[in-house]
Amino acid sequence: MNSLSILLWEPAPPQGSAGYLNILLLVVAMVVIYFLMIRPQSQQKKKQVNFSTSLKKGKKVVTIGGVHGVIADISETTVELIVAPKTHITFQRDAISMDFTNAAYGQQSESANTEKQTEESK
Repeated sequence: MNSLSILLWEPAPPQGSAGYLNILLLVVAMVVIYFLMIRPQSQQKKKQVNFSTSLKKGKKVVTIGGVHGVIADISETTVELIVAPKTHITFQRDAISMDFTNAAYGQQSESANTEKQTEESK
């Protein structure tokens, strides 16, 4: 019986430094979570908001549902798209996807849009 109690015996954890080590590991874990998850998500949200505020008439866009169209009218909360001749659909401004639009049409500059519109109108 005596040998069994020796095998089950565990040494006592060191006093003092283990508490600081646990706190340090917790702080490091929170910093890693911030830089890997929270910060990139907030940067992506800022880009989407900037894209949404920069929308103008005549720009080709894609909605989050995959509808392609050209902006005919825009207000503070809604966007009216021309999806076919004489076919207008109204969407919430947040429904215009920056990722889908950039994938379909690339990052169009404002000057390229105005040049295309003037060529189409001739």
